[in-house]
Amino acid sequence: MTHRKIVSIDGGSAEYWRQRKLGFLLIHEAEWALSRLNRAPMYLHGGYDENGDVIPIENLRPYADMEDAIRAIEANETAVSILVAQRRTKIGDYEVKAVIRELKDRDRD
Repeated sequence: MTHRKIVSIDGGSAEYWRQRKLGFLLIHEAEWALSRLNRAPMYLHGGYDENGDVIPIENLRPYADMEDAIRAIEANETAVSILVAQRRTKIGDYEVKAVIRELKDRDRD
């Protein structure tokens, strides 16, 4: 027996529109993080060693920001439902595992 989650939608309620706005905002923030990731330098200047050579520091912040944005989407039911409706399982090269799971569950039914 298949158990389906029935979602009641009140399109006239302020709470519904607040949740939708937040869901789209989280998706937009992930897209923005991807844009910053694609433009960010791979290394930052870390100073000089005793021979005068540059000490490079790997720039990991954009990767962490992208992973945080994906986790925020996965934690928000509305953002996941928006991506499921779009059948969009990735943002850039980053998979949104909650969307993949939901689509697999729907395909099985």
